[in-house]
Amino acid sequence: MAFGATGTKAQAVPASDSFTFAGGGPCSSITSLNDSTSYAPNQGSICLFRGDEAGGYGSFLDVPWQLGFLNNGYLAGCDPLSWQTRVFTLGDGTHAGDTFTVAGATTCPYYTGEYGTYLDSNERLDGFSVVASYVVVAQRSCSRYGCHTYLSNALTGGTGTVSEVLLNQ
Repeated sequence: MAFGATGTKAQAVPASDSFTFAGGGPCSSITSLNDSTSYAPNQGSICLFRGDEAGGYGSFLDVPWQLGFLNNGYLAGCDPLSWQTRVFTLGDGTHAGDTFTVAGATTCPYYTGEYGTYLDSNERLDGFSVVASYVVVAQRSCSRYGCHTYLSNALTGGTGTVSEVLLNQ
């Protein structure tokens, strides 16, 4: 899914901004915006599978308010990311150490119209897309019945774009 902005009305916000994010989880810090660290130390964060740092519905993105996105860039409660097929860059996912990337996109419809007609916010829809990188890791679990090893995926980082589209244009 791609986002872009077109139209004849003047906008107070950019059409899109790119970012990179760290690994870890369930939420990760944004490490650069538009290929710079000019907003350090608070460049924001991203939660791929939950509403914000405290949890909740959907996916979450927080970017600096200076970028001009709706709700001052605090895009909590976005729809869950729609994921595409995994693309393995090493192995096939059946061994520890295998790696893959996966792309996903979402929109954040809850902020459209938050300012009424001010800055045409009722005509704007924010969203974001990501390409997340993962590594397959082996986990060991032991109980009184013995030990078992299973595979899980660990987020190592990724890239993304936060974008805005104009509706009905």
